[in-house]
Amino acid sequence: MKQSALFRRALRAEQKGNRQAYNLWDRFRSHRERVTAEILALAPNADAAGGGRLAVLGAGNANDLDLEALSTRFDEIHLVDIDPAAVAAAIERQDPAVKGKLRSHAPVDLSGLYHQLGRPNWPAADAMVAEGTAKVLQQLPSNFDVVASCCVASQMSWALANFVSGGGQGLPMLEQALLRIHLRTLLRLIRPGGSALLVSDLTSSLFFPLGALQPGDDLRRLVAALAAERRAYTVTNPELVQYVLGGDPELAATCQPPTLGEPWLWCGPKNLTYLVYPFVLRRRT
Repeated sequence: MKQSALFRRALRAEQKGNRQAYNLWDRFRSHRERVTAEILALAPNADAAGGGRLAVLGAGNANDLDLEALSTRFDEIHLVDIDPAAVAAAIERQDPAVKGKLRSHAPVDLSGLYHQLGRPNWPAADAMVAEGTAKVLQQLPSNFDVVASCCVASQMSWALANFVSGGGQGLPMLEQALLRIHLRTLLRLIRPGGSALLVSDLTSSLFFPLGALQPGDDLRRLVAALAAERRAYTVTNPELVQYVLGGDPELAATCQPPTLGEPWLWCGPKNLTYLVYPFVLRRRT
């Protein structure tokens, strides 16, 4: 499959998903509040208004972002996605004062892989990661105070599984390459002293009875158990994230140990409940 064909298939899939979720603003409310709060907690100058620069990877419709609230703490908010129509629609529904702080970067292949996987022979994993990271970064500015990845890693991994010819046999290698590219991208985009936020959907009620959980159940413990039992989406398994952070030479040299925040449940698209957790990443000084 040629690069352009693979990219177009991934783009069409995301466009379909974004169209289906466009009118789910109310359903995203609790998830949006948590994601926004996690980002605001990392914003610079917490006691002062404005001044910061934020990038959101996988912004889509921005249903999971309170852009008005974020605009009070960031002078620039860069929305990055493969679907330019979704980003444009998200910007269009904002007030003029908020619009003035928004920057669109779309279409961007955040996987860094589509242009490589259309070749007859795939590069070796390390070469694939280096090329993919460079390809993503050359399309974006850098030196951000905060960079947030909003449940986009799982979506990109599903694209690999569904669209890559022969992906079944090579899928574990591609998933690790995808995660390495994404983590390298996050760390390289932030300024010294900045923070990266990796928000990940670990699993859904399609695979685990999340709807049966009771108020007060220990979600942090559940995340750890599902990760250990491999009952999680592969690329969002925190054990794999930790493994990649320690095993990738660049990440091991530049990333501090990640900080796991408090997980939450989200009743989202397809009438499913999702278990979501945040990781905070910072560069070593």
